[in-house]
Amino acid sequence: MRIVLTGAGGYIGLHTLRELLEARHQVTAVVRSSGKLGPFARHPRLTICEIDLEDAARIAEVMPGHDVCVHGALIWGDPGDELKLRDTSVAAKLFEAAGDAGLTRCIYLSSVAVHRPFSGEMSEDDGLSATDLYGATKAAGELFLRAACAGRRMTGVVVRPGPVVGPPAFAEASFRSDDRIAAMVVAAKEGRPLEAARDDGRQFSDVRAVAKVIRVLATAESPHATYICVDRDVIAWERVARLVVASLNSRSEVRVSARETQSPVPRFRTERVDRLIGGSSSAEGALLAHIRYLARIAET
Repeated sequence: MRIVLTGAGGYIGLHTLRELLEARHQVTAVVRSSGKLGPFARHPRLTICEIDLEDAARIAEVMPGHDVCVHGALIWGDPGDELKLRDTSVAAKLFEAAGDAGLTRCIYLSSVAVHRPFSGEMSEDDGLSATDLYGATKAAGELFLRAACAGRRMTGVVVRPGPVVGPPAFAEASFRSDDRIAAMVVAAKEGRPLEAARDDGRQFSDVRAVAKVIRVLATAESPHATYICVDRDVIAWERVARLVVASLNSRSEVRVSARETQSPVPRFRTERVDRLIGGSSSAEGALLAHIRYLARIAET
């Protein structure tokens, strides 16, 4: 199968690229610089297109001859830019180009941020309710995907990860971290206390599990329109803090306080993605690798 992958040089994109290549797909990586692809750049089943995603005409030229498009790039501009409009415009034009070129499927990497404000239990059947700029941008992208698929023979599939954890795809590869985890690592390195609310946590997403879900969806028969891609279990922030302290051999104290609210900890249902990949995934191992990588960065 021939697959177009945008954002191939990013944190999730590189893991996705590895999954697709190992599944023996022919992949066209759309990147601004091939230098971000590291050892993958020499893969015999990889075609590299160095294109600015805002160049709609060039993107339209890439699409013909492919079967699937995976849109994982995020156009996030400098402060003051109309970043929400730029990212949404790129997504809308890309989805239309894929449909016009006759691709049969388009997979969009969105975010659970479209569910904010979070509630006690959430699922793919909930309506979009984004309350921040990032979530609104992703929600708009999802709607443009649905619009591009309407009247065309293209299936649109949305993947919504939570805070993504795990190591980079290779040494010096692109890497991103949830700000709260990164702040804990800095505090532990400096010997400052780490604060966490009792019984409060998040469902994290193992970066490799997200990449696997995308790979499975590229060929899945009759997929659902949307998949929430998070660990089934909530990992407490207190647990994260203690993993950070242990990983850095820090003397920092972990201070646990009562939650400010008595409402249930927000939780996403994962039955749909669990059925897709044949079981639930655990993000704690990926979280530990993520923390250790942040610790190594902090030491340099």
